[in-house]
Amino acid sequence: MHRLTSFLIGLFALVAFSSPARAGEVDDLVHRADHVLRGKTTAALMKMRVHTKSFDRSYSMVYWADDHGSKNRALVKILGPARWRGHGTLKVGGRLSLYDPSADRVTVLSSSMLGDSWMGSHFTNDDLVKETDLEKDYRSTLEKTWTKGSARYYRVLLRPTPKAPVSWDRIVLTLYQDGDDVIPTRQEYFKKAKQTKPSRVMTFSDVKEMGGRRVPTKLLMRVTAKPGEYTELRYEKVKFDSKVPGEKFTEQALRK
Repeated sequence: MHRLTSFLIGLFALVAFSSPARAGEVDDLVHRADHVLRGKTTAALMKMRVHTKSFDRSYSMVYWADDHGSKNRALVKILGPARWRGHGTLKVGGRLSLYDPSADRVTVLSSSMLGDSWMGSHFTNDDLVKETDLEKDYRSTLEKTWTKGSARYYRVLLRPTPKAPVSWDRIVLTLYQDGDDVIPTRQEYFKKAKQTKPSRVMTFSDVKEMGGRRVPTKLLMRVTAKPGEYTELRYEKVKFDSKVPGEKFTEQALRK
């Protein structure tokens, strides 16, 4: 009887550990992975390297965001090199503006331009200012789960909701949970329903303690149709939930 009881306890524990996460739990994991580099407010110093067949270019940048409630504001400014200093992107709600200091001109982008390249990189305007929210704009389905060491990995299929302002047919997100940490490792983007190879792939690596949490500090974007090319985005410093003045998210700040 004792052996049977021990066997049943072990079997129940195995089933509980290996059973797939419920829908609400998957949504929460997607939300936490999507917001791993975002707080109620975010301030960051970053470096970007764009490698193409035509050029190899690097930028240093500063980034501010305010996601308090429904504020949904972000500003990205290029600090260097000198040729590109002052270029910026401002998001306030659903309004996205670009500033070109050489022409001293602010251009307001339409929603159709969210997928356009940001400063010649393989990231889009949407990628940089996070107009799209994976949890809100996509429905998640757990495809696979496995363990590696102390981490539990999840592969999640994301399909857009009917009214989502997105251009992807689907996204496949891979993430892991290790203790209290939820870290994305890979996002594959598919344009068409029957497409078997992703149009582009973003990977997350170099997980470090930064801003009071463990975050991936290196993001690498590759476009399938452009082999050998990539854009690398590195976080040098980041602060979460600190005070960011509202004046940061104005056209005056964009032009400054």
